[in-house]
Amino acid sequence: MKDIGWKLLSVAIAAIMWFMVINITQPVDTRSYSRPLVLENLGTLTSRGLTIGNAEELKSMKITVKVKAQRTALDRLTQNPDWITASVDLSELAYAVNGDAVVLPVNVSVIQGGTTYAISSKSPAVVEAKVETLATKEMSVEVEINGELEDGIYLSQPTLSNETVTVSGPASLVNHVASVKAEVNGEDLQADSEVRAKLNCYDSKDNLVKGVSTNIPEITVSFALHDVKQVPIQIDITGTPASGYQVGEVICTPKYAEVTGSAKDLEKLLYLQLGSIDVSGLTSSATRVLSLADYLPEGIFLKEGSANSVQIVVSIEAQHGKQFTLDASNLSLIGEEDGKTYTLGTAHVTVSGDNSALNTLRPSDLQGTVHVGGLTEGTHRALIRLDLPNGLSASPVYIDVTVTGEADLPENE
Repeated sequence: MKDIGWKLLSVAIAAIMWFMVINITQPVDTRSYSRPLVLENLGTLTSRGLTIGNAEELKSMKITVKVKAQRTALDRLTQNPDWITASVDLSELAYAVNGDAVVLPVNVSVIQGGTTYAISSKSPAVVEAKVETLATKEMSVEVEINGELEDGIYLSQPTLSNETVTVSGPASLVNHVASVKAEVNGEDLQADSEVRAKLNCYDSKDNLVKGVSTNIPEITVSFALHDVKQVPIQIDITGTPASGYQVGEVICTPKYAEVTGSAKDLEKLLYLQLGSIDVSGLTSSATRVLSLADYLPEGIFLKEGSANSVQIVVSIEAQHGKQFTLDASNLSLIGEEDGKTYTLGTAHVTVSGDNSALNTLRPSDLQGTVHVGGLTEGTHRALIRLDLPNGLSASPVYIDVTVTGEADLPENE
C-alpha cells in the first residue's frame, strides 16, 4: 500500500495510453458474416420459358463471408450486415437449355465503405444452378380452416375473391401440385367475417410444395354466420306389395338432419322430404341409402360433422291387417294460420292388431291430427297422427296438404 496514489495514477495513465493507441493505429482485423444468396437477372431465363429448378434451395443457402478491415470499420459493418451482398448472376445462362446444370461463381461485395473493406474469402465460392422448363397450370382454390371455431359459430360456405389461381414454377415441381389452399385461422373468425388468406400449394400427400408460386399471394375469403336446426326426415312409400303382404314399420337412421342456413331459410324448412321408395310387388323388406345433400333446398347446408346420408328400411310383412281410406273430415288440423286455406288429399292406411277390435273398426272410427303450422303456400306431405283404439296399430301414413292464400276481395266489398 506504499505510495498507493502514485500507483493508481500510473494505472490510469496506462489505460489512457492504450485507448490512444487503439484509436490512432487502427489495428486491422478479420471477421466472418453469414448472408443469404440472391438470384439476379432471373428474367434472362423466364423470357425464354425457363427457370431455375433448385431456386428454393439456392435462396435458402447461407454464404459465409470473411471481411478484412480496421476494427472500428468492422464494428460498423457488424451493426449493418445488410451492407454485405452475396449473389449469382443468372445472365450468364443466356444460352442454357432445359436440363443444363451450370456452375456459377458467387459474387460478394460490401455496398458501403468503398475500399475500407476487403473480402478475404467466401464459402461456398460457386453454386450449381439447374435449368428447367417454366410450367404453369390453373387450379381451383380450397379453403382450409385451422384451429377451433368459437362455440356456437357455424359458418356458411365461403365466398372467394378468386375461385382459381395460376401456379407457376419448374415443371418438375408444378406437376406435383395437387391442391392450392387458402388457409384461415378459425380462432380469428367472427360472424360475417371477411379475412385475407395466404395461398399455399400442396402435393397429393398434403405436403407443402416449395419453389412454386401463385399469380396472387393471397385472396379474400368471406363467411356468414348460420343458425343450426334439426329437421325430421320424411320419405314417400309408393306402390303396393305383393298380394298378401303389407307395408310395416318404416325406419330412418338418423331420424333428423342437422342443417345450417340463415334464420329466415331455416324457419321455412319444417321437414326434409326425400325421394320415394317403390314397394310394388315386394315380399321382403327394402333398404335404401340416400344422400341428404341431394334434397337440400337452396341456401341450406348440412352441418359439418353431421350425417350426410340416411338409411331407410321399409318393412314388408305378411298381411294381417285391414286397409281403410281415411275420411278427411275426421282429421283435425293443428297450427292453422289466418288468411290460409288448407285442403287435404286422400290417404290410405293399413290397421293391424287384435282381431276382435279390428273386425268392429269402421272408417268413421279413424280419427287423427295433421300439423300444418308454418306450411307455406303450395302442396306438402304431412304426417297423420292417428288416434287408434287399444290393441291396434298402423304404419306411418302421410297425406297431401295444399295451402292457398285468402282470395283478394273486390274493392267495393
